[in-house]
Amino acid sequence: MDTQRRTLLAILICVLIWFVYAWINPPPENPSRDESKTAAVEKKSASDDAPAQDEDADEAADPVADDGSSPVSTVERKTGRLENELVAFDVTNAGGLLERVEMRSPQFLDESGKGLDLLGNRKPTLTIGFDRGEDGEGTDFRFKRDTVWEVLESDQANEWKLRHQTAEVEVVATLTLGVAYEGLLKVRVANKTGETQRHRLALGSEFALPEEASRYDIHRGMCSTGEDVEDFSVDDVEDETGRVKGRVHWMALDSKYFVSALVPENLDASSCAISTNESQNALFGRLTFATEELGPNEAETYTIGLYFGTKEIERLETYSTVAGAHLEGSIDWGWFGALNRTLGKLMLRLLRWFYSLTGIWGVAILLLTVVVKAITLPLTLKQMNSMKRMKEIQPKIEEIKEKYGDDRVRQGQEMQALFQRSGVNPLAGCLPLVIQMPIWIALYAMLGTVVELYREPFLWLPDLTGPDPYFILPLAMGALMFLQTRLQPAMDSQQARMMSIMMPGIFTVMMLFLPSGLGVYIFANVVLSLIQTVIQVRPGKPAAAAES
Repeated sequence: MDTQRRTLLAILICVLIWFVYAWINPPPENPSRDESKTAAVEKKSASDDAPAQDEDADEAADPVADDGSSPVSTVERKTGRLENELVAFDVTNAGGLLERVEMRSPQFLDESGKGLDLLGNRKPTLTIGFDRGEDGEGTDFRFKRDTVWEVLESDQANEWKLRHQTAEVEVVATLTLGVAYEGLLKVRVANKTGETQRHRLALGSEFALPEEASRYDIHRGMCSTGEDVEDFSVDDVEDETGRVKGRVHWMALDSKYFVSALVPENLDASSCAISTNESQNALFGRLTFATEELGPNEAETYTIGLYFGTKEIERLETYSTVAGAHLEGSIDWGWFGALNRTLGKLMLRLLRWFYSLTGIWGVAILLLTVVVKAITLPLTLKQMNSMKRMKEIQPKIEEIKEKYGDDRVRQGQEMQALFQRSGVNPLAGCLPLVIQMPIWIALYAMLGTVVELYREPFLWLPDLTGPDPYFILPLAMGALMFLQTRLQPAMDSQQARMMSIMMPGIFTVMMLFLPSGLGVYIFANVVLSLIQTVIQVRPGKPAAAAES
C-alpha cells in the first residue's frame, strides 16, 4: 500500500471511530460489587408479626401465578402520595404500588407547577407477584392479577403499607420514600398453611417510551450481576425477552438523564428480564428471586432498595456506597471506561464551577471549550507540524513513486527509508487525534447526561439536552469546518476531497440530532480551530506555507 493510501486510510479511521461511536451506544463500564455479601433471609413465625394498621396503600401483580383460585377482592381502591423536596410517589393499592413518579425540583416543573412524570407508566407499576418458573412449579402460592390490596395504617412518615392474604399466603408490602430519590420496599411473605410451601417472589416495573424521541436519546433496560452490566434496547427485546440469570445485583430502566432501579439488599435476585410490548411504547423489567421454601407459619422478608431519579454521578455513587450496588454503572462512559469516567467527572466539576461564575450553562460550556482547547493545543500543533513536514518531502515521495512504480516492495522500502531520514511519521498526523479521542468521548458522555442542562435554554436553543430545532448550529459548524479545510495547506486531490467534503459533511449530519449542549461545544471548538488556522496563515503567505 503506498503512502497516499495509508494516509487516506489513517484519516478515514480517525473520522469513522468518532462517527461510529456517536451512532452506537456501547455498554457502560462494568461495575464491581463486593461479593462478600451473603444472602440474608429473615425468617420467623408469622404469628410473631402483628398485621399492622390501616392508612393507604397499593397492590400489584405483574408476573403473578394466577389460577383464578383467589376470591375476587371487594377492598376499596385507594390512593396516596409520598413526597419530599425532589420527588413524589403517587401510590395506589390496585394493580401496582406506583401510579406515578413525579420530579419535584423547580427545573422539572411546568408552568402549571406540575412535575415531570419520570416513568410515564400507563398503568400502576412496581408490581408484586409470584413467578411460576420455567417448569411451572416455581410457586405454591396463587395471586389474582387484579387484586386490590388492603391498606394498612402506618405511624411512619412517607410510608405506604399494604396487605393481601388468601387461605395459603399473606403478603405485606411496605413502601417508604426516603431522602432525595431513594426509597425502600419491604415485602413480607408468610405461609399460612400447615405444610411447607415454595415460592419465587417477582417484582415488575415499567418505563414508558416517548412517542417522539431523539435519535441520540437512549431507553434501555439493564441488569447488573456485579461482574457485568447487560443492557437491552427496545430493538434488542423486540422479538425475544432479554434475560440475565445468577446473582442479579440490580435491575434498572433508564433514559439518558433518568433511571429507575430496584436494588435487592443483602439478597441477590436470581434472574432479571427485560421486555417490551407489541406497540413498543414501553420497556418492562422483572426481577425474580430464587425459589424459597417456607415451613408452616414461617415468614420471609425481602428488602429492596429503590432509586427513582436523575443520573447524577454524585447521587448514584452516594447511593451505591450505602447500598453496595454500584448503580453508577448505569451511566454510559463509552469505550474508555474508567479513563472516561475520571475525565468526565473532572470536566463536570469544571463546568459547574464556570456556571457558578456566570449563571448561564451555555456560557459555562463555552468556557469549558476554551479550557479543553488550550489543554489539547500542544497535540494539535504537533499534528499540524507533522502535516507540514509531510508536505515538505512530498516531491521526494513522488520521485520514489515514479522511479519504483511497478515494484511495490522496493517502493515501500524507499519510502520507509525517506521517512526515517526526514524524521517523519506518516501516521503522526492522526496520532494526536487518537490521543484526544478519550477527551471527546468523555465530553460526549458528560454533556449527554448532565441533568442540569435539562430544559435549560441558551440563545435560540430552548433546551440544551435536545437538538437544535432550527439546525443553525450544525449547518454553521459544517460551513466553518469547510472553510477551515480551505485555509489549510494544499493536499493531493483525494485528500482534499476527503478533508473538505467528507469530514464537514459527516460532522454536520452527526450534529443534526445531537443534544445542543454538545453541539455548542463542537461549534465553539470549530470556531477556535478556525481562528488558530487564520492566525497561522499569515498575510502575504500562501496557505501551503503555514503550519498545519
